[in-house]
Amino acid sequence: MNRRIKILATLFVAATFAFAGCEKDNITPIVPETPEEETPENIYVGTSWVAHMENDYTLQEQGYNIAVEVTYDVSLDFLDSTLAEMFHDIYMYVPVYPAASQSFNQTEQYAYTFSDDSLFLSAYYIDDQSGDTVYYSYSGVHDTIANTITIDLDDPDMAEIMGTSILVFTPREEPAAKTTIPRPQTQKGKSNWHSIMGRIAHAIGL
Repeated sequence: MNRRIKILATLFVAATFAFAGCEKDNITPIVPETPEEETPENIYVGTSWVAHMENDYTLQEQGYNIAVEVTYDVSLDFLDSTLAEMFHDIYMYVPVYPAASQSFNQTEQYAYTFSDDSLFLSAYYIDDQSGDTVYYSYSGVHDTIANTITIDLDDPDMAEIMGTSILVFTPREEPAAKTTIPRPQTQKGKSNWHSIMGRIAHAIGL
């Protein structure tokens, strides 16, 4: 009888361990949920930024050297959560012949996105000659400490005339007040630097 009890006790203990082992194997681990990435706050909506540049440029035409004082003002307005607008205003003053001075302005519209300290502008224009739609984009850096936005237009003509193609924007004191309707652009403002110089040379009679 004692032997039978011992056998039953042994089987009971073995079954208990086996059952406990099975239960352990069937436990589903609790995996902590990965928190969803928060959408960064759009700090640009309704803000307006400005850049101002001046440079002295020598226009060389048919053996003549003509001094030109160039002033370039740019505003960057964030109209809503996806649309921005850049307004270029170029003035070229010719001291030796003021009547030959020229001005040009152009508005470009962009779709914009951002992440952390980076800003991305994308747009398109319709080429006047070919009629093709040309897409282009710029990337900028927002220095939140200095509170500046730096954008390289990567334009050789601008770099030649202004000495650089990098724009540094600072906040405008008054907010942007205008809104516009998206529209295709016929040409980019940055493509007109040399055409303005050509108009100056033509006005002087060269």
